[in-house]
Amino acid sequence: MSAIVICWCGWLGFMLCASGYLLLNIKVLKFDGVWFQLLNTLGGLGLLISAAYHTDLPNIASNTIWVLIGVFGLVRFVRWSGSRKRG
Repeated sequence: MSAIVICWCGWLGFMLCASGYLLLNIKVLKFDGVWFQLLNTLGGLGLLISAAYHTDLPNIASNTIWVLIGVFGLVRFVRWSGSRKRG
């Protein structure tokens, strides 16, 4: 990937994570909702791509954890919504 694409991935990741956090705090989103988890997962992924390109190990570690937490939240949401439909 080119440096410009990597840069845009990082900025988009930042905007998605910051937007998710803002929307959570002004009570537009719920922490256990799919949109908050998606914003965090995709945002963390963008930041992870940027950190990996720049070999920024602390940011690689923190954003990997951020993405994994987001994926965990998404999986939990899918399981929870699937069990509600069956029950």
